Amino acid sequence: MKVRFGIIGLGGIASRFAKVLNTAGGVELAAVAARDMVRAEAFAEKFHATKAYDSYLDLINDKEVDVIYVALTHNFHYDIVKLCLNNGKGVICEKPFVTNKKDAEELVALSKEKNVLLMEAMWTRFIPAFKKAKEWLHSGKIGDVKLVSASFCFNVPFDPESRLYNPKLAGGSLYDAGVYPIEFTTGILGENPTLVNGLAKFSKTGVDDFVAMNMSFESGALATLSCGINANTNSDARIYGTTGNIVVYHFLGSKKCELFDNENNLKESFEEDFEDGFIYQIDHFTDLYRNNKIESEIIPHKDTVACAGIFDELMKQWGKVI
Repeated sequence: MKVRFGIIGLGGIASRFAKVLNTAGGVELAAVAARDMVRAEAFAEKFHATKAYDSYLDLINDKEVDVIYVALTHNFHYDIVKLCLNNGKGVICEKPFVTNKKDAEELVALSKEKNVLLMEAMWTRFIPAFKKAKEWLHSGKIGDVKLVSASFCFNVPFDPESRLYNPKLAGGSLYDAGVYPIEFTTGILGENPTLVNGLAKFSKTGVDDFVAMNMSFESGALATLSCGINANTNSDARIYGTTGNIVVYHFLGSKKCELFDNENNLKESFEEDFEDGFIYQIDHFTDLYRNNKIESEIIPHKDTVACAGIFDELMKQWGKVI
């Protein structure tokens, strides 16, 4: 029996998800929803969805939809995910899951109460190069980890109406870009930070447009991370240990990672190509649903909640209202 997906929010990321979903096995795109029926119908036709709705609630109430991919702007995630869970629909929600810890904890508790699958769509944790780098790290090939370094910054011209710069749409670099180096770090280390601090610069609309973060972990590791929406940076992530280091090239969608010793001699190299890394998270989420799971071991609820807590702490440090 096929797992029947619904999609709420039909922007660019939803188009990418739908395209990859059409290549996955054992699934079907049962329904899509936008606020505008013309847009919903056009999306449904392009990606072979059975139904189109101009009401999110109508899709959530559709008994022929098993699970829902939420691809709305960040500010709508909490309300829509809550509706999905209360109606017994499994949810894979785009990052960032929510923008504060209180909302994250409430939705996780609701998932457990209703016994319904809930997962943040942090697709980068599923790609083979990430998994290989994590395997090297946890098998002791670089000794004790001392530092993780990662940055995700891109350059988008300032536009106060853009979702990236609009505070009403939960804009800013931390929510949109910072979630990636944060969850790369917690995922690769397998732990969440005990201490977080950061500095930020702010755009004319008041949202952060560039952030530098530091983190400390119980294991003894430190992390130096950055995110931004008005300048480009190198996207290779590095993990430094007492006996070597690991480079995860272009860590967001990495196809290659390498292991070096302390003299920077190459010891191992791993490379695996793929068309779109979304396929790995779709397959994983589908398997979770088929096996009646409510939580992913690769993106556990505790990591999603911890990430939202990091948002809270940084916003507090910057004097922003949470």
